[in-house]
Amino acid sequence: MKLLSLLVCGFLTSLSLAQTPDIIVAVDFRPTLLLGDGANGQLRWFDAYGNPSTVGFKGRFADGNRFTVTQRLTRQISNGDPDQVDEMYLENPGQWKIGKQVLPFGQHSLYRETALALRLKTNLVFENAPLDFAIVDAGRGRPRGAIGRIGSNTGLSFAFGDNFSVQDSAFTILRQDIAGLGQDRGYRAMYGLDTIYFAFPFSVEGEAIFLREGQTPGDIDQSITDIRAKYQLPNGRDNVSISWAHEWNTSIDSFRIDGEFVLLDQLLLMPHIRFGSNGLGQFGTTFRFRL
Repeated sequence: MKLLSLLVCGFLTSLSLAQTPDIIVAVDFRPTLLLGDGANGQLRWFDAYGNPSTVGFKGRFADGNRFTVTQRLTRQISNGDPDQVDEMYLENPGQWKIGKQVLPFGQHSLYRETALALRLKTNLVFENAPLDFAIVDAGRGRPRGAIGRIGSNTGLSFAFGDNFSVQDSAFTILRQDIAGLGQDRGYRAMYGLDTIYFAFPFSVEGEAIFLREGQTPGDIDQSITDIRAKYQLPNGRDNVSISWAHEWNTSIDSFRIDGEFVLLDQLLLMPHIRFGSNGLGQFGTTFRFRL
């Protein structure tokens, strides 16, 4: 893992010696106030779904290659990912990406993990279907193996290896506690199906993920579905959504109501309500500032 990081840094350095990149500051702040069942109010630097606040920079070289380096303002609670770096990669857009990055699986609403990976994008010979594929190595007890997604608006996802779904941002919507499973837990196999349908001003997203071959006896098989319906308000900027996630093996329900309201060009107000199974009651708001 450290060797891959050094290779990425070395590659970026060699390119920078040959070219002068265009660089911009990248800011994504998500200060969030939450109140929940049996818990005092919390002010934290990640939103209700475990997405972190980050700061860093992005750049583009004259040959079209790009790089991104972003750091979380706070570490994850579990040790599923102990690094403060969220992403650090070099890419040729639409072809390949190397470094720490969000793994290609589903729609990143139910499942989001970041890890060191070599990622390739191509098309399958049959049906000319897009393939987004990565070889992953986040270190011992953390995601390792192969992961990918086939398709565009509708897709099939897969992951085979060890210790997938250990980070705080994996399946957060089904937990009151933001902490993920942590190191040495997780699953050896994941399968997913997702789709999205547009009928302006509405859009509907559906996703199903199946977790199999747990690393420990406590990591039981899970089958999770999530349906999300979004309505674009007439002003063309704001939207509201309602969602329902269900874990079929343990009968856990999570109902959510979310909003996104533009206060300024770079500032969003994102209120959030969640209810359902015991312990999942939660409400609050995120102020999201992006540059």
